[in-house]
Amino acid sequence: MNDYPEIAARFARETAGHEMTVLHEDGLYRHLKFADPAGGFYRFDLVTWPHNVFLRGDGFSFGFSVYPTKDMFDVFRGSSGGGINPGYWQEKVNSGKVRDWSESLFRAWVLDEATKAENRHPGAVEAVGKQILHSDEHSTEYQGTAEYAVASFRHGDFRLRIPNDWEHTFEDFSWEFLFACHAVLFGIGRYDAARQAVTS
Repeated sequence: MNDYPEIAARFARETAGHEMTVLHEDGLYRHLKFADPAGGFYRFDLVTWPHNVFLRGDGFSFGFSVYPTKDMFDVFRGSSGGGINPGYWQEKVNSGKVRDWSESLFRAWVLDEATKAENRHPGAVEAVGKQILHSDEHSTEYQGTAEYAVASFRHGDFRLRIPNDWEHTFEDFSWEFLFACHAVLFGIGRYDAARQAVTS
């Protein structure tokens, strides 16, 4: 279910030394800390109470809630399929920024528009490459600068127009949300393994 392998790889790198510390556990009221004892970034905490789980981490915080399921860990366990499930889990978010500007979606759209126009406007693909995709003057990393690059683009009679949101979106899951999805699944896995070790 994971279509974002670069985030999975990043999460694995950043949390390779993480260990779990149970700060509080009373039924569904839990506070679990995950951090590298040697220090470093990307420590995170999972705090649960009936129908809720809150993840607070270095640079990202998300709240998830659902009814009627009391233990949110069951929601993530039952819908993971062995990997994160951002499409479904976003519906459970009640705090945190799920979507953000996607440079890759924007760049794919620009190239597609130029390719479709190439027959009527020869050189459109090359012009888009020089003026937008590989330009020293314009950046596509941020929405504002990418939109400015489109507004500044000129190639004969060929122009680009940023589509309305309902026509086409350049938003995708934010890295923070995807990172949080991995963190929740990682945390539940460590928690379950610890509980199994105690009972076996």
